[in-house]
Amino acid sequence: MCREANVTLGAVTFHFRSKAALASAVVEEGTGELRGLGTAGPATGRPLHELTSLVLRVATALQTTVLTRAAVRLVEEGHGCSGWPGDFRAQVLRLAEEAAATGDLAADVRPATAVHVVLHVMEGVAANARRAAPRGGPPVADVEEIWYAVLGGLAADAL
Repeated sequence: MCREANVTLGAVTFHFRSKAALASAVVEEGTGELRGLGTAGPATGRPLHELTSLVLRVATALQTTVLTRAAVRLVEEGHGCSGWPGDFRAQVLRLAEEAAATGDLAADVRPATAVHVVLHVMEGVAANARRAAPRGGPPVADVEEIWYAVLGGLAADAL
């Protein structure tokens, strides 16, 4: 992690007296950035477009920002506590429910199922980004292309 962040272990241990303090700081900063991404998109009245924008903003952060990726991993592994995963899930559910109400969600897709699909895509993005980071290259998968393939199964009509 120090190598990815381009800092020395000495610098880290000078500022953080314990692993728990470091994990807490990483989680707070990284999930704070994710929360900001969740509020960055404008309300358009087109819930699947808003969902696409949200998914692609978060996926880009997971792929390109070490702090964000580390924060999510620490929370997933139980080394930090954050309400961000629940907030993200709630945003996705709200947008899926709006899409269902407007007839934009495929009739055979429940909003809860759409949430599960989005969460699985995001887990894959995070895992792929973690694998790509040590090699110093971009993640292999083209998230936007994958997302539009997934969206084709969620949307009532092509967007």
